[in-house]
Amino acid sequence: MGLKKKYDQIKILEVEISSFSGGGYKVKYDFDRKLISWNDGYMWNNNFMKSLTAAKTEYIEKELPGTGMLEWMECYNNGDIEKVGNSTANPSSWKITVIFKDGTDIVSSHTRNFPKNWNKLKQIIEKTTECAFRLH
Repeated sequence: MGLKKKYDQIKILEVEISSFSGGGYKVKYDFDRKLISWNDGYMWNNNFMKSLTAAKTEYIEKELPGTGMLEWMECYNNGDIEKVGNSTANPSSWKITVIFKDGTDIVSSHTRNFPKNWNKLKQIIEKTTECAFRLH
């Protein structure tokens, strides 16, 4: 399956960031149900669920392949971290879960190392949730 095809087959995308103290954020895109859910680990009253509009879905479909997210998830899982990641002294971590339409999934995570293209993914998240996706 070509990588573009893989991006087209994403049913659920869940991205989490957290600090060593436990605060953080989790955003979940459910493309079948057309929902975005946001979980704020800093402020319990800032959690929400809203509809994933056609414009936001189109934006994600257009921009997500350019992040190389699926490719770097595989690199992290295969131990090829130096190819795609940057070490950080900050003990924060990320985790991404992707569930495809056929029920298969890929899960990747790391601490003290973020993908070089993290900011591209962060921009997509911030534009579609209208929330800042960075640790305090």
